[in-house]
Order: sequence, then structure tokens, then C-alpha cells
Amino acid sequence: MIKTKIIIYFAVIFTVMVISDICWATDCIGSKFLFDIQLKTDQPSDIAIGPGGDIYVVDGVNNRIIVLNSSGKRKFEFGQKGTGKGEFKYPLGIDISDDGKVFIADTGNHRIQVFNLMGDFIDMFKVKSGPEEKPSDPVDVLASGLKNYVYISDNDNHKISVYNQNGTFEFEWGNFGEEPGEFRYPGILAQNEYNEIFVVDVLNTRVQKFDPFGNFIAEIGSWGVLPGKLFRPKGVAVDKKNRVFVTDSYMGVVQVFSDLGRFIGVVCENNKNRKFVTPVGIAMDDKAWRLFVVEMRANKINVSQLQP
Repeated sequence: MIKTKIIIYFAVIFTVMVISDICWATDCIGSKFLFDIQLKTDQPSDIAIGPGGDIYVVDGVNNRIIVLNSSGKRKFEFGQKGTGKGEFKYPLGIDISDDGKVFIADTGNHRIQVFNLMGDFIDMFKVKSGPEEKPSDPVDVLASGLKNYVYISDNDNHKISVYNQNGTFEFEWGNFGEEPGEFRYPGILAQNEYNEIFVVDVLNTRVQKFDPFGNFIAEIGSWGVLPGKLFRPKGVAVDKKNRVFVTDSYMGVVQVFSDLGRFIGVVCENNKNRKFVTPVGIAMDDKAWRLFVVEMRANKINVSQLQP
């Protein structure tokens, strides 16, 4: 039995290596490399683009948010370790609302904090958990223009919690499981122009799509190493063509799907798949067709321009 498991293990690893080098070049989504932003961080996790083009990066191990201009030049940072206002305990996720409020998933403090674009504290609220649940583990936050909803992925309780931007609880959905609408460690969130919600369902190796009220619409991806399959999805973003970009941290690629789950292709350059080092958070600048990918282990951001 042990020998069989070892053979299967190495067969999978060999398959991953071969497919990674050969098969991903099909169905390319063309891109042009622009530049890398080298960060003095420790495993950055997520990224958001401000209304003026500034880049906000979560450096959670160092309990801070780093702000760069659109060219990658460092402007300022805010945050430090602690439990007070404007302090963090290993934050992971970030989003910026249309009116310029910066929402941070302050994971270790079980709360959401809100800042202005200059990093000045505005507000905060606790993410609640039920009596039979673990303390909340908010790993990402998404600010919607619909009813001022704030969507929060509660990783350890396998659900999505929805609050008003003033911190009032609205509703929630999800539980542990593999069926549609269930999760095994939900992670990064995204939305499209119709306020539909996309959730990276990490251990179920898929992205799930919901309407704004948590009704299941579609499943994107499933486990595997072939194109159109996901091995360890981590980040998700939606462009103005309603294409869904998903980072696979283990395979080191960004795959692209329709919003209903049809595989479209993989992000390439010169007709070869672009390889990333542990890609996690991902963001779009639709005005310039720029794609930003956080490479966690490389402590950098890859910036490329997509072909419209």
C-alpha cells in the first residue's frame, strides 16, 4: 500500500511538471509584461487599486498596508501590530469602495477596519460568529455599491457574512461542505458590474458565483492539473468583459473563465503561459487593461497589460 501511494505521488508530481511546461500554452490570453514591483514585505497576500490608480498591498506578517503609485513607487504605509484603532493583527484581505473607502480584513482581530485613501482610520466593526462556531476568521472583504453591502469570507466557519458599511449585520450564507453554496475555507472575493459575487472556495478547488443575496449561480473550475482545472486557487478578479481571472498558487498560472465557468484560456506572453511564483491576490485596472498579480513567495507584484 505504501509503495503504491509513493508511485501515485510521483506520478502526480511528474504530470504536474510536464503539463506545466507543455500543455498550458494552448488557448492563450495575450499579455505584455510591463514591470515588476519589488516589495520589502513578508509574503504579501492581497492587492487593491484605488480610484486614482494607487496600489494598496496587504503586508500582513508586518501588520501594515503599503501604498504605491501607479508606477510602483512607494508613497506611504499605515498600520502596526495591535488591537487599537488603525492597528492590525495579521490582516489578509483588502478592497476599496467606489467612494474611496479602504476596507481591511483584520483577520487576527476578528474585525473589519475602514480607512480613507490616505490611511486615516474611519471606523471598524467585529465580525460575529455563532455560539457553536469558532471565532470569526475574516480573510477577505468586498465593498459593494448595492445597498452598501460588505461581503466577508469567514474562513474557519466556512461562510460568507454580509454587513452594511456602518457595521450592521445583514445576512449570511454557507456551511462546511462540497455542494453548491457550501465551502471548504472560502477565501478571496470579487464582484462584477452586476454586483454578482465570486468566492474562491480553496479546498473545493473552485470559484463559486452567487447573486448579491447569496443564491448560487455557477461553479467555476474543479480539481486537476489540466487547463481549465484548478489545483490550489487563491485569487479572483473580474474584468469589464466579465471574464473571471483565477490565480493558482501551486501551478503558478492565471487561468481565465467565462462568468458561468467555461474555460477560456491562460494568461500568456509570446504564446507561452506566463509563470508566476505563488500567485495569490489579483487585481484589474480596467481603464489601462492592466493586470496586477501578487507573487507571495517572491515578495513582488507582476504588472502586465492584457490584450483587449
